[in-house]
Amino acid sequence: MNVWINNPFDNLPGEGRRPQRYNLLCRALAKAGHTVTWWSSDFSHATKRLRRLPPVYDAPEGFRVRLVPTLPYFDNVGFRRARSHRLYAADWEEMALDGVEHGAFPKPDLVLTSWPPMETADVARRFRDRWGCKVVLDVMDAWPENFARLIPGPDWLRDILWRLFCARAIRRARRAYRGADAVSAVGVTYLGLAMRYGCRAPRHLCYHGIMRMNNGATRYSLDETEPLRLIYVGNMGRSYDLPTVVRAVRDLYARGENIRLDLAGTGPREPLLRREAAACPAIRFHGYLSNEDMQQLLADSDLAVVPMFPDSRVAVPYKLADYTAAGLPMICCLTGETQALIERYGAGTQYRAGDQADFIRVLTAYLHQRSRLTREALASARLARESFMMDTIYPEFVRFLEELCLEITKDTKDTKEATL
Repeated sequence: MNVWINNPFDNLPGEGRRPQRYNLLCRALAKAGHTVTWWSSDFSHATKRLRRLPPVYDAPEGFRVRLVPTLPYFDNVGFRRARSHRLYAADWEEMALDGVEHGAFPKPDLVLTSWPPMETADVARRFRDRWGCKVVLDVMDAWPENFARLIPGPDWLRDILWRLFCARAIRRARRAYRGADAVSAVGVTYLGLAMRYGCRAPRHLCYHGIMRMNNGATRYSLDETEPLRLIYVGNMGRSYDLPTVVRAVRDLYARGENIRLDLAGTGPREPLLRREAAACPAIRFHGYLSNEDMQQLLADSDLAVVPMFPDSRVAVPYKLADYTAAGLPMICCLTGETQALIERYGAGTQYRAGDQADFIRVLTAYLHQRSRLTREALASARLARESFMMDTIYPEFVRFLEELCLEITKDTKDTKEATL
């Protein structure tokens, strides 16, 4: 079958960075013998820079990448990003219709579009009306639900105002969930959300995948004369409780504790974090790393942090897969599905978001009970093997999509037989 994937956020082949969900899905589809086109953006969501890649190119793993011109934005929350998404969806539709009409490429049998952005789901359904393809909504985040956290006030008032201010987006979400031929998601949480919106189509769970394990359980700094090496990998935006982490490490270091914090990534709150850490040589900023450098930094660490505020409504973040692939125990303040996974496997410890004293309490326990590291590292690696290995979860995802598209073949055959 001919499959179109649309996601403008993930790392692309040729950028030298860690292959993420849609790269791995494209690989699995291509390996299964399907023709795959990944429609993405010429603007990097991670680095907030225009990409230095050709507008159309073939990935070594057997799929094609097509880039859609995209209005740059510099904050993950704001009107400019919303406008960028609208223009991106409109340009994708125009490019796709023009290409099929003029024979540059064939029409798709299946279109899978990530959620967010919200606007591409409407475009995908219009493709279905025109070409008869199947449409799959792949839920990466709870949009527009996570907009509620931007509204001040108590929960009851926030809920009322969110429903008022986001009424149009809520209608769009309801239309997208109910109008899809199938819904896939990175967490059980999001499949439940789809059902609450009225989705009755087939649903599939596929966590973020990892390519291989990098289990270094014997490398841990069990000697308290060596620094405990804490790592954070990811965005430095308002959804992350990073000020609490940085201040806690700074204060522990000032008290004479043997600790180090490495932060890999970038984002709008990086200047604030650098100011907080300015007088602390134990805190190091690495910027946005290549895949090779990121893997090395993870291998040189003892303990990872998942400092996402619960009201971000993230189910299972990318960093959970990255950390467990490296066999790292985790300190986490994200509740819900992520907390449940970590606790089920005994792969880390929870702290209260925004509570510096509680974070220090948890971190101090690791500083002075380092035998925990090896035990929890083995649990973390088991979580990775059982939930995130690409060789298991992505072939299952491909089979789900193939079964959905078998209906196309059956419907076409039935139509032909009825006309004979």
